Amino acid sequence: MTGDVEVLDQAGCGLSGRAVADIVAQVMEAEGVQGLVSVVLVDEATIAGLNAAYRDLAHATDVLSFLEEPDEAAWLEPDARRSLGEIVVCPDVVARYAEEDGVPYVHQLGWTLVHGALHLLGYDHECDQGQMRARESQLVQRFKEDFPRLSLERQ
Repeated sequence: MTGDVEVLDQAGCGLSGRAVADIVAQVMEAEGVQGLVSVVLVDEATIAGLNAAYRDLAHATDVLSFLEEPDEAAWLEPDARRSLGEIVVCPDVVARYAEEDGVPYVHQLGWTLVHGALHLLGYDHECDQGQMRARESQLVQRFKEDFPRLSLERQ
């Protein structure tokens, strides 16, 4: 893989960190991007607070992406890998969306990870001409066989 992905399970949800990292790394590879990404799994209160602080929306959401500001000093080291940023996911909101949409939890979670990674890489469905949704659909189709590895407990 071309990207390094770290997964932090602050929500204590027990998802497969390896599978979560693999999905995000596959998106990075498909997009030809190298760098470090953190995926943080959080509870609803945490993501609602972030959504309020950064998007002025007073509710929990499934995923937020935070781009890393370039650090000039990091480029001084020839072997240093650039940090791309952080994807914050709320597994409980993902589970609720899966139930509402009538899809398996692991499929919704896989879609959420692809969605968050694309946002981190600069895509924005709120202001593009459908490019993000089209790419998202392509990548979900490409990686959906890996989605069941995300969790054997939440189906």
